[in-house]
Amino acid sequence: FAHANGFCASAYRRMFEAMGAAFDIFAADLRGHGATRLPAAVEGHRSMAIFGEDLRRTKAALAPFAADAPWTLAGHSLGGVAALKAAAGDSAVAAVRLIEPVAPPRSLTALATSPFWPLIAPRIPLVRAAMRRRARWPDRDSARQSYAQKPFFAGWAPGVLEDYLEDGLAATEDGVGLACDPAWEAANFAAQANDLWGALARTRASVSVLAARHGTSTLRGGAAARFRRSGATVEEVAGVSHLIPFEAPARAAKFLAAASL
Repeated sequence: FAHANGFCASAYRRMFEAMGAAFDIFAADLRGHGATRLPAAVEGHRSMAIFGEDLRRTKAALAPFAADAPWTLAGHSLGGVAALKAAAGDSAVAAVRLIEPVAPPRSLTALATSPFWPLIAPRIPLVRAAMRRRARWPDRDSARQSYAQKPFFAGWAPGVLEDYLEDGLAATEDGVGLACDPAWEAANFAAQANDLWGALARTRASVSVLAARHGTSTLRGGAAARFRRSGATVEEVAGVSHLIPFEAPARAAKFLAAASL
């Protein structure tokens, strides 16, 4: 399982626990997030392809522990893109399960490959918000209190914020800081030169998508219909936002478990 941009694997603990003991779950921190030691180079970072490559290498390293069991690659948001890219062309992957994958129209992908993109990307609201994000606190409790007061976290299930902060914060010389540098988070939001639909076409595994019926969903503008036309199953859920695993971890777990059996 691959997490969303700016978060880390520990943030999904409630979802993993709700899946029960029927699955062996491997959830790694993506490059530049959580406890990973992989370098995160902002300069020249134009697509999410590097995360798919990292997942392929992680899967290869874990292969001796998986015996002959079928693989399911899953992810949330950016992690969904990484999972789909890692699964493309891999016959050992039996299923791909995507929660709110980043699915922009081809026009945006084309624009992101143009020489004008470095001038456009800094104006994207998510990029601007990430660059303004506070990154340091005197201690973990101060960080928790700061986040708990923000409306963004108000709809999260009990315990999820604490799970996120477990590996989402790292010790600094004078306190704690975000494990994912805001500059790297911003670079990932700007990294839209992704051939998501090409990866989908090359994926031999069954594909299922969980989408939110909400304005924050990344499957707007016909993306859900495009997934369906490709043969993927798309399940839409009301009452949640793009952050389904944090707001309704049991619901996200049900999707992953049912789709992976």
